[in-house]
Amino acid sequence: MWLTLSYAPQPRTGDLLYLLRLLFGSAMVACLGLGFSAIRRRDVTAHRAWMTRAYAIGLAAGTQVFTEGIGTALFGSGPTRGDIAKATGWVVNLAVAEWVIRRSAGRQPCGPLPTGRPAVGSAAARRHRAGSPS
Repeated sequence: MWLTLSYAPQPRTGDLLYLLRLLFGSAMVACLGLGFSAIRRRDVTAHRAWMTRAYAIGLAAGTQVFTEGIGTALFGSGPTRGDIAKATGWVVNLAVAEWVIRRSAGRQPCGPLPTGRPAVGSAAARRHRAGSPS
């Protein structure tokens, strides 16, 4: 965001990209803040989700190489078309991140950090209840 606010726009970019950079930069800062807040509450699942979203936004610069190339090949060049192609990189990355978050939420039980007690239903928990040493 600092670079967007401090430097002159690059050739072949428009006002839309300026606004999108501020929007997605703010979203990344918000995701990082929410991820930090979640881990302070020991909510590992929420922390992972927010950090995955922040990483997806940050990684979009690499994806934009592909979306710009494909966008230019299909729709031609121009400031607005280029800005939309760059926005597509952010959108694609966030869509994949949301898919990964939702897909892993059903598979991987991950709640608050462990308290030192064995997991409910585990062999260690059964031994613990029975009074036998671990």
